[in-house]
Amino acid sequence: MRRPAVALVAILLVAAAVVAAVVVLRPGEGGSADPEPAGGREGLALLVVQTAVGPFAAVIGSTGGDAGALAIPTKISVTVPGQGDARLDDALELPGATAATTVANLLGVWVDHHAVLGRLRLEALVDRVGGIEVAGEARTGAEVVTALETAKRGRAFAFQLVLEALLAADATWDDRDFAETDDGGAVRAILASAAGASVRTLDVIEPAEGIFRAETAAVREGIVDAFGGPDREVVGVIVLNGSGAPGVGEAVAERIVPGGFSVVVSENAQTFDHDETLVVVGSSSDVGIGERVRDLLGVGSVNVSVSSGLARVTIVVGRDFTE
Repeated sequence: MRRPAVALVAILLVAAAVVAAVVVLRPGEGGSADPEPAGGREGLALLVVQTAVGPFAAVIGSTGGDAGALAIPTKISVTVPGQGDARLDDALELPGATAATTVANLLGVWVDHHAVLGRLRLEALVDRVGGIEVAGEARTGAEVVTALETAKRGRAFAFQLVLEALLAADATWDDRDFAETDDGGAVRAILASAAGASVRTLDVIEPAEGIFRAETAAVREGIVDAFGGPDREVVGVIVLNGSGAPGVGEAVAERIVPGGFSVVVSENAQTFDHDETLVVVGSSSDVGIGERVRDLLGVGSVNVSVSSGLARVTIVVGRDFTE
């Protein structure tokens, strides 16, 4: 789950260069941060269906406008905050909150809740609504599960069709449908609000055989198509754990992702002796962005230093940061 060594060296050089920073700003000092990104949130939920061939995933709900849903190909490469790089299908096997944070980090919008269905629960749900129509054909629960498990490269699109048909059927969900969830009532409310909503699939590319990723522009377009926005630039952030505390990367993501940021690298710092959190930007023109990150974290100082070239912001998390 780690990045190539050359990238890690570049990242660690940034942390080491903080001592030569030319600007240091603490909360309440200096200029103003970038304005709060536009677009409120009414609630999103990650819905995962576990099958014999692996998981299917979609984010459902609203970011402040009409409800929608976005199916996500599960073979894409993602950053798991606090753990490093992985494929999404592997990340979806992690605890639900971590999986939801990973997907939120990918999309640059917060995912409030999560729920997991097994193949038998999906089959029972489809049969309970009397079957659903997928691609013009009436399907039973068993037929739906078989169609998903036999889909090849179009697995995400197959799930899009199934989920859209379920939402069109206005299925009444209950807690028995979920093998796991953090808040069944909240997830059921989100699913009910999305009744009849259209479903989109996140576009991905295959830069090398068997390697899939979602480009920033495609993610932004997917969020707009599925939920109407927010249509905003998501700023990449490197997170280095300088305190040694477990779970720091995920906790940082929980603070900054709702503000329009995404963790693109999550590693340990060279040492765990950092008392103060440092937010490092590579240019004085990015000080406002650094201040925005610092304000979301609630601790630390903003520093201008050398850039890694991998992200506009680097956070070296110190002992002053608490979850």
